[in-house]
Amino acid sequence: MNPFSDAKNVFLEKVDNMDYIDLDINITARSKLEQLIKKVPFQIVILTGKPGVGKSYLIQQLARSIPPETLHIQLFPFLSLNGFLAQLHLKFLPHLPINKNMTRDEFFKSFSTNLPKNDLSPTIIIDEVQLYGDKELEVIRMLSDCRVFRFILVTHALKHKEVLNESYFTSRIWDKIIIDQLDVKNVRLFVTQKLTKARLESVLNLLNDSHYKFMYKQTSGNLRLLTRMCFLLFDICEYYYSVEPTTFHKNIIPKKYIEMAAIELGGLDAR
Repeated sequence: MNPFSDAKNVFLEKVDNMDYIDLDINITARSKLEQLIKKVPFQIVILTGKPGVGKSYLIQQLARSIPPETLHIQLFPFLSLNGFLAQLHLKFLPHLPINKNMTRDEFFKSFSTNLPKNDLSPTIIIDEVQLYGDKELEVIRMLSDCRVFRFILVTHALKHKEVLNESYFTSRIWDKIIIDQLDVKNVRLFVTQKLTKARLESVLNLLNDSHYKFMYKQTSGNLRLLTRMCFLLFDICEYYYSVEPTTFHKNIIPKKYIEMAAIELGGLDAR
């Protein structure tokens, strides 16, 4: 049996709620978001960080601690404003009929009339908000002003485009939570916990400090790139274990395999 086959599958690029890894960089952020949702009557909270640090990975875990009837997570950009409003209406007012011709103002009126008025209104999390245009952002602002929904807006930290800097947003932002990139310690923690949860200690024992430092250097602490690099590394190991198993006789993954993974990832000069 090839142990690297299972190790490779652990790092398939997917989000599995049962395989969530608590890292130092997101424990604090997740705890703060949970407390805000449960206790604070905010209008808008911003969750930000560089691409690949695990923002989407983090927000999906909130569903594990927040009652589903008070939370809606919009992971993918909605195709139309009315479609988005209809989605919210169906979730939070399922007993009230809607029709395909309902206007934006009719949706707003229905929300204002039928949703309970309280400080801890339902929370809407919108991922990749930097992809939305002015019309979509204006609807978000208006809904937050109605006080029937609270919003957590997830956006990349982009120096050249801060889509939420307009004054009509900044005056409504309660807090801004920043997720940092991984350091070497958290790179090791991520890989270690992933393999341990999968009961792959035999593979984990083949990695050492130099491997983790190399992973950090090649990925710059980017969680998405790290996941991809681990998949590539164990894919390479899977092949060589099947055709040349003696290369692992020293109980360590050869340096050339992790270098090959880095080349395939695009982070190491192949010359």
